[in-house]
Amino acid sequence: MASIARPTRPGVIDDGVLIEEGNPFNLRYAVLAAQPGDVLQDVTTPNYVVGDALYRTGLVVDADQRGLGVAWPAEQNIPGEGRAMVRAVGDSAAVIHATVSPGLDSFTLDGIAHGRETMDRVRAAILNGGYSWPEGRITVTVETVTGRPLDSSHDLAIACAILGAAGHYSPDAMTDVAFIGELALDGAVRPVADVNEAARSAIAAGCTTVLIPDANLSDFDVPEISVFTVENVDQAVRVLQILQTFDRANS
Repeated sequence: MASIARPTRPGVIDDGVLIEEGNPFNLRYAVLAAQPGDVLQDVTTPNYVVGDALYRTGLVVDADQRGLGVAWPAEQNIPGEGRAMVRAVGDSAAVIHATVSPGLDSFTLDGIAHGRETMDRVRAAILNGGYSWPEGRITVTVETVTGRPLDSSHDLAIACAILGAAGHYSPDAMTDVAFIGELALDGAVRPVADVNEAARSAIAAGCTTVLIPDANLSDFDVPEISVFTVENVDQAVRVLQILQTFDRANS
């Protein structure tokens, strides 16, 4: 039987009972240490986030054939926190940190000019590139030497950081790779201005490889760094997976 997606709601626990936050009339769940063996599998009840913890809920039937609500911590059933750090170059060199952690679905982005537009582009590009948007809390922080917000030439780096934190490639192997490229809503990687200057910034930051938009290849003239061209988000992830394989083979 196909599983039914559970909604996730904020909850509170009081005296060993979990209820929906702000709704005292919601069905109450007795909090247990672990999932009971007799929980009804064909009845879908919500997940609840209490603080930083996620709880599953379900129903069991007592001796009087009454349905009783139960809740239990879900740490053993959900993926842990994923992190990725990538380097971006464009109008300025930057380090981008992405975290995907359990909790209510959210997306925050700090350090980018016009952050809402960037978030919309990155999300659409990931989805239209053939990837699921990661569940949970997504936090992206962009750090630059200058401290000033960056522009859209760092879209590709942000998307790849999120996908790395979500487990689509090993971010540990990407510390010497830099990204250049703006994203279109359909997942395509758009060309940028001054691609050679950006590549030199990558070298100055200690990078040995750079991913650039395919449309910039004819302009590229920095032989001191390895270059891969990509047309869309999916190609970028595939390149990173190949680089990850090479890194493991040489380790």
